[in-house]
Amino acid sequence: MREVIYIDVLLALNIFVTYLLLAATVLLSAVQTKRWRLLCGALLGGAAALLIFLPPLHWTLQALIRLALAAAIVWVAFGWGNWRRALRCYAAFFGMNFALAGSMLALWLTLRPVGMLMQNGVVYFNVSLITFVLLACVSYAAMRGAVILLRRRHPGNNACTATICVDGQSITLPALYDSGNKLTDGFTGAPVVVVEYQALRTFLPAELHEYFTAELDLPPEHDWRTRLRKIPYHAVGHSGLLPAFRSDKITVKSGTKEQTTPNAIVAVTTENLGDGTVHAILQATMLEH
Repeated sequence: MREVIYIDVLLALNIFVTYLLLAATVLLSAVQTKRWRLLCGALLGGAAALLIFLPPLHWTLQALIRLALAAAIVWVAFGWGNWRRALRCYAAFFGMNFALAGSMLALWLTLRPVGMLMQNGVVYFNVSLITFVLLACVSYAAMRGAVILLRRRHPGNNACTATICVDGQSITLPALYDSGNKLTDGFTGAPVVVVEYQALRTFLPAELHEYFTAELDLPPEHDWRTRLRKIPYHAVGHSGLLPAFRSDKITVKSGTKEQTTPNAIVAVTTENLGDGTVHAILQATMLEH
């Protein structure tokens, strides 16, 4: 017996599920975005469900198509920003998709529910609207609970602040602990914190603004002159020198933990480090667990 597929149910189901997956991605990655972007990503996910009407594809081609579509959905929903932000979004979204795909495959192989069809990586349920909404809400609640539990067990990357002190002045910024950031000053071995220029604009001496925006190679005469230096860095796809200054100390707080690092280096970047909620990337040794 041939299964009848109602295209309105197919599109509504996959738009709704994609939106829930993107909402769960926001929770897991802690990357904020506009609601309209999530809706556009969900619409793209709904359109991708039309793959179910194609003849059965080889699993390798099917996987490549699904990966490309997932990447496009994340790009639409979250934009690019920078490579760290994009990587967090992709990893969270793919993780949520793998979890959902695994549960759907298990359901298909064990129970073979009436009205369920799975082809080319697309799942179709011929269910009533009330049943569909209830199942979707339960699934989202389960994903939300899993994310909250994960954050409680691994809180190290969340809710960090960095207080930078120079000559009796200080500024406190929201920061992200990055265990993969090993950047240090080549002369002193001091850890390097990367901070957005815009977040430091009012803290930096006005005479040095052009130096920190890379418009000057050499700093002008100033009391901070002995603090200034250039820090070489290497990131995915590019490298260069960041203007930097030596602080008196930087104090990092995360929950009940607090750690102070004297003479830490602050490298200043004109690029955004995230979605506006984080303005500094901490070095791995600055918040040891």
